[in-house]
Amino acid sequence: MNSHNLKIHSIETFSNEYVGLVRVRTKDGSEGWGQVSPYNADITALLVHRQIAPYALGADALDIEKLVQEIPEREHKFPGSYLRRALAGLDTALWDLRGKLENKSVCELLGGTPRPFKGLRFQYET
Repeated sequence: MNSHNLKIHSIETFSNEYVGLVRVRTKDGSEGWGQVSPYNADITALLVHRQIAPYALGADALDIEKLVQEIPEREHKFPGSYLRRALAGLDTALWDLRGKLENKSVCELLGGTPRPFKGLRFQYET
């Protein structure tokens, strides 16, 4: 796979107050989806474009650790929770992209073993 084609080509956000999704695309058209923190997700989506994208565009989409480390260092004057919430959207989108490229779940990429989802069970007592 040509590493030149795995440079981050675009970052888009889709959000409202309660949910924010991030789509990252590489030059070859591969894409990954992530999610920012749901608290005031619309505000966080703005930070993705203003404080995350300028450093991520053109970067190697597979060098996730480097981006997650470098961006807060470069944005040292604004180290707050909104920056971290926005960075989570990029981080999860890049892991999704990598999983698709390697045909593995993110769980497998991180060394785990995927298991079938058995659903959730809630029990309320008074």
